[in-house]
Amino acid sequence: MISRNRTFERIRQSGNLPQLPQVVVKLIEACNNDETDIRDLSQIISTDPGLTSRLMEIIGSAYLNIPKAPDTIESAVVYLGMDTIKNIAISASAMHVFKLSSLSPEFDIATFWNHSYKCAVIAKKISMELKLAQPDEAFLAGLLHEIGKLMLVQNFPGEYLEILTDQGDEENRIAAEKERFDTTTEEISSWLFDQWHLSPLMADAVLYVNASPGEIANALDLVKIIFVSNRLADKGADDPAVLRLSGIEQSRLATMLTQAEAEADSMAKSLGIPTPDSTGVQVEANDALTRKVKEIALFHGTLQNLLNAEEIDSVLTITENGIKILFNIPRVFYFLFDKEKNLLTGKCSPKDKHRRILETIAIPMSNTSSFLTTSLQSNRILNSLAANGNTPAISDIQITRLLETNGLCCIPMKTVDSPVGVIVLGIDQVHKSTLMENSSLLKLFSRQTAMCLQSLKYRQESASILQNERMQAFSAITRKIVHEVNNPIGIITNYLTLLSMKLPDKHPVQSELTVVSEEIDRIAGLIRKLSNFSKPNIAEFESVDINQLYSAVLEIIKKSLLSPKGIEASLVAAPNIPSITTDKNGLKQVLINLVKNAAEAMGNGGKIQIKIGFVQGSSKILIDEKRKTPGNIEVTIQDNGPGIPAVIKEKLFEPYNSTKGPDNSGLGLSIVHSIIRSLSGSITCKSRPNEGTCFTILLPVTSPKPILHQVIDDEPVHQH
Repeated sequence: MISRNRTFERIRQSGNLPQLPQVVVKLIEACNNDETDIRDLSQIISTDPGLTSRLMEIIGSAYLNIPKAPDTIESAVVYLGMDTIKNIAISASAMHVFKLSSLSPEFDIATFWNHSYKCAVIAKKISMELKLAQPDEAFLAGLLHEIGKLMLVQNFPGEYLEILTDQGDEENRIAAEKERFDTTTEEISSWLFDQWHLSPLMADAVLYVNASPGEIANALDLVKIIFVSNRLADKGADDPAVLRLSGIEQSRLATMLTQAEAEADSMAKSLGIPTPDSTGVQVEANDALTRKVKEIALFHGTLQNLLNAEEIDSVLTITENGIKILFNIPRVFYFLFDKEKNLLTGKCSPKDKHRRILETIAIPMSNTSSFLTTSLQSNRILNSLAANGNTPAISDIQITRLLETNGLCCIPMKTVDSPVGVIVLGIDQVHKSTLMENSSLLKLFSRQTAMCLQSLKYRQESASILQNERMQAFSAITRKIVHEVNNPIGIITNYLTLLSMKLPDKHPVQSELTVVSEEIDRIAGLIRKLSNFSKPNIAEFESVDINQLYSAVLEIIKKSLLSPKGIEASLVAAPNIPSITTDKNGLKQVLINLVKNAAEAMGNGGKIQIKIGFVQGSSKILIDEKRKTPGNIEVTIQDNGPGIPAVIKEKLFEPYNSTKGPDNSGLGLSIVHSIIRSLSGSITCKSRPNEGTCFTILLPVTSPKPILHQVIDDEPVHQH
């Protein structure tokens, strides 16, 4: 005999329950239809006990951590949403295609489904007939009242099919189950209801579904309804126990049974499910259905959501949810490949309690002892529980601790032309076996995720490259203008000086020459600004305390520019920020330009706040090498002004883009962009009408050598 504890432990560690692929196909098609509503989905799900149980298992799982789990199919669908429901269907169908066909082909799933569905329909009808609350609870309990049988078929196919074959009635079946497994179908079903956090009344209803009529006589309504529904579906409306316990006339019960049978037959036909009295389904039809399920499972649902994702975080979340639902994996981490630094950097769900720690971890690709780097370089799925004699790296051990599991499984993410990263799963021995059996499905997930991540990365890089190319084109044109205009200005200036020297000091033309000279000076000033944009004057880098620097600069700006306009300005600087290696004067000019722009936009009155902080997670811990990378500093300049007009925001950092009138060159932000880019940093802007504008600057703590623009010639801009 298998002990009760061992029986329940095997069930607890099992994967998905068997599914009827026809139901799954119907559900996925409904999810892909924009006109489908929650009621349609609930009706389709309710036709399949296995799919319903998977839904309730997920809604009651620990990682969702819902204080009060929904106890009806419709409320569960509302809570999870259509995308998650589709993912559940995809996962269930995929597991069916890859696993169920070889599990227990002798089990008559069609008869099981027919009885369960009839019982559910009858239970709901009786509940409504008696005007009781929660008829959907009665339907759900009726649909899943024998779900324990599916669990025994799945986990003990050989032993349990012998019981189903040898025993002729429920009493003998229950006795045989008790003798072989130290428990019964009813106890397992009730236990599952408890695991899914369903109502205790529902758990009792399935526990006592095959009790004696005498025991049921004084039971609560739901327990009595499920008992009656099960007997009515099996024995018909003339069963004395059914008549006595239901309190409903025999003719009405007979009508309910007829309606339930008709509904079950109609549903079976619409879904292509064979009925118990049919001659079976042709092999060709089964093969076609299996192909259809597999096709939908692979190219819709989760994978379709991946293709529609527009942000990297969305791609990772969709993949994580798919893996958790499909394989019951407790925790999923990612390590994304940073080509520039040749590192794998950690990333995970924002809800994960270890997110801050994980996102500070990085593993150099040169670390050949790591499972993660080895998996990506060899393009193989690896796990630390395999008996291959490999000693895990320190980083592998640390990551396993964060996963809070016995081991880790590494799934490489690669496209045809480049590595993208590694999916890292927390696993135990049961997970390991399941994952290895379904390695093709894992590779599919990782391949699709890699393609989506690479696509988003290319889009972001292309936008950045396009912006830089436009700025470089403007710089090249500007340098050419500066070069071409500078010489004539010098010649004109020298000529005016000589002409002034030849004329007497009190000659009337002298005043006119002065006006011309002033205009030439104004032109020379514009040329100097053009030169600053096209070729920032970046000095040698030095160690700079940015808190101290910006505090001093802001005090000067307050006195000269902000206070006269009634504008308040403040600096919020995080303590213990490391000094950065950069150009001090360049940083000064950036702050002055941005604050000056904000002040001019606000007019009189308003607030400007500058924040300086170290970017959390930007400094990566290379565990195996016992060192850190430097990280980044973030500076934000936030005002509460009118915001930036959309027409200006589209070309924000391009030169000559201004609303300040004809006397403004529109070069201030262009110069800021050029300086920040030369310091190997980045600058972005968020602005909303009447809510203000915020510029965010990211600067490396240790910058490489300045990125200087190519100079057309060595001739300096004329300084008059």
